[in-house]
Amino acid sequence: MRRIAATLCLLTAAALGVAACAEAQPRPGGTPSASTLWVTYAAEVSGVTAGPGAQAVTVHVEALAGRDGCSRNVRVDSQEEENGVIFANIVEESATVGNCPTFAPAEVTLTSTEPIGKRPLSLNQKAWALKNGTYTLCDENLGCNPPKDRCDPVWTRAAVRGMDLSRHSQGTVEACDGNWLIMTVPDDPTACGVEARPGCEVNTAVRRYFLRNKPAGWLIIAQTNSGGCDVVVKAASTFPRKLCADLEPTSRLISVAPTLPPGSPPGG
Repeated sequence: MRRIAATLCLLTAAALGVAACAEAQPRPGGTPSASTLWVTYAAEVSGVTAGPGAQAVTVHVEALAGRDGCSRNVRVDSQEEENGVIFANIVEESATVGNCPTFAPAEVTLTSTEPIGKRPLSLNQKAWALKNGTYTLCDENLGCNPPKDRCDPVWTRAAVRGMDLSRHSQGTVEACDGNWLIMTVPDDPTACGVEARPGCEVNTAVRRYFLRNKPAGWLIIAQTNSGGCDVVVKAASTFPRKLCADLEPTSRLISVAPTLPPGSPPGG
């Protein structure tokens, strides 16, 4: 799903309290004056329900609250419809951002010129989908309709993202039968930066992970640098040996970025 070009100063709720695009702010705990600037922020969407009617949904919001000037004018902004998806920003205005201790429920209605049906919604760049009559927030890694095959790259990539590794690490599947998964993953393949510095050497460990299929996704049961099955069968005696019997010890990932020719400009 593409992102809508923001026309307002949008910050996620997690970032509230950091610098925004307005310069004037009331003193902490103060009451907004007539000259106070109200700044527009992304609101925290807590849920979506169908209706009223076939061409609308109700968006539930946790609006800033707890003192004067926390929130006003919760609304739908920058709505667009493309490729069967409804994109919209749900925003609120605040004059005391960062000084609001609580939240209060609010609702806004998002409407379309045509019946919304089962079209997915992208609200503040997060996807919601209608399933069995209820809107649910789609998983950031798996999307709205994860494949049934747990060996699908969508599921194996999600498993790597759940590991305590560099966000740039990518796994290599060595074996998968739907119930058990074996992957090798480097700790930090971009130790020299995403665009590696000339002449910089990456020398990072590559670990082997054994995972079991669970309702929520792949669960790590063991990890090792060695070959064979010894480590995993200690953690799960039912692990099929045919998947691990021929595994060799892992090696380190070593790469060196090329040096620049003499006289080359920095960065290039």
